[in-house]
Amino acid sequence: MRSIGRVIGESTSDGIWEDTNDIITKFVIDVGGKSGPESVDKAVDLLGKRGWKVLSENRPTSATMESPKWGNDHLVVRPFHPVEVENEPSIQGMIKKKSPKPEALVVVWAWEGA
Repeated sequence: MRSIGRVIGESTSDGIWEDTNDIITKFVIDVGGKSGPESVDKAVDLLGKRGWKVLSENRPTSATMESPKWGNDHLVVRPFHPVEVENEPSIQGMIKKKSPKPEALVVVWAWEGA
């Protein structure tokens, strides 16, 4: 994941989805775009070059991808919004410290699905 851009912050949590317990990792990434939608496009293109395939998309809002290489690994790529990290002060601090343009960041949610 770190090779698609500069990771500003990340967190891991447990979640239950369709009666399964999933470990979800959230990354806030700077891929060098000028806006959130442009950054989503860049992230999807960079991930595609690494073998990730688009499952569904609603660009510029989101794109869901899967890895043919790693079984059931999935990603959702979205433009960053502050609500994504409202309960994560360490990531908020890193965004303030490392990103002069937070509206151009992306959030990538990664998990292993069933």
